[in-house]
Amino acid sequence: MIEYEKFIYLDVYKTGSTYVVSLLNKLVADKPLRAQRHVPLTKGRPFFWKQGKLAFATVRNPWDWYVSMWAYSIKQPNVLFFRDVRTALGEEEARKLFDPEHPKQSFAIWLKSISDPVFLKKVMAGHPYARTSLNKFLGFYSYRFIRVTTPHPSIFLHTWYMWNMDRAIAHQKRWAIYDTVFKSETLTDDFSSFVLENQQRLGFKPNAKGILKRNAPTPKNTSDRTLQSYRDYYTPELRDLVAKRDRLMIELFGYEF
Repeated sequence: MIEYEKFIYLDVYKTGSTYVVSLLNKLVADKPLRAQRHVPLTKGRPFFWKQGKLAFATVRNPWDWYVSMWAYSIKQPNVLFFRDVRTALGEEEARKLFDPEHPKQSFAIWLKSISDPVFLKKVMAGHPYARTSLNKFLGFYSYRFIRVTTPHPSIFLHTWYMWNMDRAIAHQKRWAIYDTVFKSETLTDDFSSFVLENQQRLGFKPNAKGILKRNAPTPKNTSDRTLQSYRDYYTPELRDLVAKRDRLMIELFGYEF
């Protein structure tokens, strides 16, 4: 969550957030009022704390998101999950889940593991996603998205309130904090248009057009991949697994495999 005087960016992990944050640092003269990466806006704040500010988020195709998360974990082995797997299971077992020499097989093991509540409890015991019963039906990506973009997830991300996927989707539709959502697939053009259309209203610098031009088009924090397309990592079984567990992202944002 990056909060400025006139707007708020809800920075969901692996959706182009590093690119957006880097641009905002150049586009806005003043420093953020608050900058806590990938945390809820309402952490330590009243229930629906926006103070009338415009809020926006970024999203990514869920099938692509999981491949990116897996590949980035190989590139940066201290990030979430790889670190936990290595600590809990040791280097040899962790290698099976993060093996760039056998990407399709390794990704399959990883995706099934991160979708298995028993495995999560064993490996990520300290993580909220491993502790919640929502992991029985809600994918890790959808969980993280809800956590960053709705009020006080520590209260509502529990099965006493959100007991199935339809309930999760209804909650997101009712309580989403964002006013605008940018898809990572068209992020460069769409975000540039947004900045120029709201240049005075949101306090972007007078030379915003030049800043955008100089810093386009390649987002940072991209993940190295062995196979050409994210689709190449998937079997029909894995494709359906994401379709089922991340139906929230697919329905809300119109994504297809």
